Amino acid sequence: MAAPRALTVAAALVAAEGLLLVGLGAFQVIRGFGNGIDDLARAEFGGVLSLGCGLVVLVLARTLVVNRAATKSPVIVIQLLCVPVGAAMIQNGLYAYGIPLLVVAVAVIAALAATGLHRPSDNDPGT
Repeated sequence: MAAPRALTVAAALVAAEGLLLVGLGAFQVIRGFGNGIDDLARAEFGGVLSLGCGLVVLVLARTLVVNRAATKSPVIVIQLLCVPVGAAMIQNGLYAYGIPLLVVAVAVIAALAATGLHRPSDNDPGT
């Protein structure tokens, strides 16, 4: 059985977040070896941490596609953690980062909520 459309949208948004984290982590690791870095260990640790978290988020996106109900909770927690981060970015004038972060977090939560509202009825074929 194919995943509902809202679940597919949520998985695509979560996968985009994961790819962004992996890309940011790789950029930070590579940049850490350049000039002008005050604390090499902190830069490298941040890059490796971003890479690791991005890979975890990508795995969660993949399991959302396979429609595993247990994956929804960690994804919702991640999105709920993004809300105050996005709000803080907006308060600090970083609108280009904060607004997309908030929009994606709310969209993922709404999509996952929509999948929870869809219950197959007894009359649906294939159930």
